[in-house]
Amino acid sequence: MPKQDIASSQFQRKISEFCEVRIAPVTSRRVLENIKPYLISLVIYRKSPPLLNGRINWTAIADACGIDDELTVELKKQLRPGLDAIIRWLGAPAALEDLRPSKPKIKPAKTDIRARGSTTLSTRKPRRRGSEGAPVQAASAQRGPQPKPIREFPEPLFEATDDPATFQDALVYHMRRFGDS
Repeated sequence: MPKQDIASSQFQRKISEFCEVRIAPVTSRRVLENIKPYLISLVIYRKSPPLLNGRINWTAIADACGIDDELTVELKKQLRPGLDAIIRWLGAPAALEDLRPSKPKIKPAKTDIRARGSTTLSTRKPRRRGSEGAPVQAASAQRGPQPKPIREFPEPLFEATDDPATFQDALVYHMRRFGDS
């Protein structure tokens, strides 16, 4: 049996109280007596509740507890916070049901941005403004020398003297002919 530490025994007591408060009112005594040891064993052995594709696997929980027919929607609803608490206590990633999309943030008007920028210090780089005053998306800074301008009809470095047989040879030949890399 794994070593019991103080945090584990305190958390086991909380799970036991959770079962008495949340699970007992919605189910029979037999189901409660099957669920409580299962949840406590998850804490003792530091195991995450069974997940299937990132969601709680209710079928596996019902099989492990021996409550196949008694696992109702209301029981799942009351059991989910306890399972989530165990997942958080173990430090495992949250189940997908618990991840809610964040609310879209409302952007302040342009006058608010300018007013706020003048009163507070910022470590951000200043944004470039386009012709209409709208911020321009800055590309990531590239290292190295600036590329040469593209000429539509460049002058060849030497006159063509032969015609290579394969495409690859012809490409290499003409790249050398025009000084391209």
